Amino acid sequence: MGGMLKNEGDGVFFLNLPLRSLHCKLACSWIRHHNGTHYMIRSEIVLTGGYSEYHALYDCIFSIAEREGYSNVFTADLQLSIKEAFVNAVKHGNREKSDLTVTFSFVIATNSLTVSVRDCGKGFKPDDLPSPASPWGQLKQSGRGVHIIRSVAEIISLERDNDGSTLMLRYIPY
Repeated sequence: MGGMLKNEGDGVFFLNLPLRSLHCKLACSWIRHHNGTHYMIRSEIVLTGGYSEYHALYDCIFSIAEREGYSNVFTADLQLSIKEAFVNAVKHGNREKSDLTVTFSFVIATNSLTVSVRDCGKGFKPDDLPSPASPWGQLKQSGRGVHIIRSVAEIISLERDNDGSTLMLRYIPY
């Protein structure tokens, strides 16, 4: 299936690609500098439901990684960390309510990947989470998601508003 490309002006294009039952919206823009071409691509996927929607997110991540030529090792690390962020957003942010959405936005630049994860929850303080290496953490069967995310990405920020919270992550692809 093909997508629909729409020029929004100023070098910005939007491409809607069917992705199973959902759509992954790709907004592409190119920025030219005197020393060559630098680019920025923005992709977004909105998931409604719950854990079962991960397959669509997996496909979106894989498509981005393949398009950008990310290594298999980085792609696997990216998939794992994004899956942990998705599970946390569904479980803790949306309290497993199937009518709430989780939105992932990917901004792909020349040497970086920034991912925002938006859910309908109140947010959390990443620095207040106990270490999974602590005696308490070693006994729990869960609670390692943010630790896994931090092993691959830098947590840039966590923003909250009346409609939910957004976790911003920065990756350096390899």
